[in-house]
Amino acid sequence: MIKDMRNNQKGFTLIELMIVVAIIGILAAIAIPQFGAYRQRAFNSAATSDVVNIQKSEAAFFTDWQVFGSSQAAAVATGVAGVLLTGPGSATTGIGGAGNYMQIGLSNGVNLVAVVDAAGTAFNAAAKHTQGIRRYAVDSDVTATYFIAAPAGTPMAAGDCPAAVISTDELAAGGYTAM
Repeated sequence: MIKDMRNNQKGFTLIELMIVVAIIGILAAIAIPQFGAYRQRAFNSAATSDVVNIQKSEAAFFTDWQVFGSSQAAAVATGVAGVLLTGPGSATTGIGGAGNYMQIGLSNGVNLVAVVDAAGTAFNAAAKHTQGIRRYAVDSDVTATYFIAAPAGTPMAAGDCPAAVISTDELAAGGYTAM
């Protein structure tokens, strides 16, 4: 009886198991870099979305009060410098100028700064996701969205947004490329 049980044993051979492990290893080697690329695109898309939204918010702000607003950390006019905002947005993130304020939303991990000229007639805004590899910017005198390479894992600084100048495409002059 024991002899019959030994002959009926079923299972995989060592060769079959090694082939399966090799196939899984090859698939993982292909999938892991693709996953990283998908994450980078998602981070960059969040920053792109936020910078386009700030461009629309600036247009609405200008329509209401005939000036553009700089980024504000609270509903207080802080001048034209523009402070660095970090998402997720809340009731304390917005744009303001000439004593007025408009709340804006930011995606998680996105840094944004908007600067205006002294008269409030021109603005530039830039956004970057902390893990993204590009910084995106918009300008008041053109409708294009611009980008420039930026290291991943580093947040944006307030000085990373070029100063706003009326009727001059300073983003292109600063090394940004139109999308």
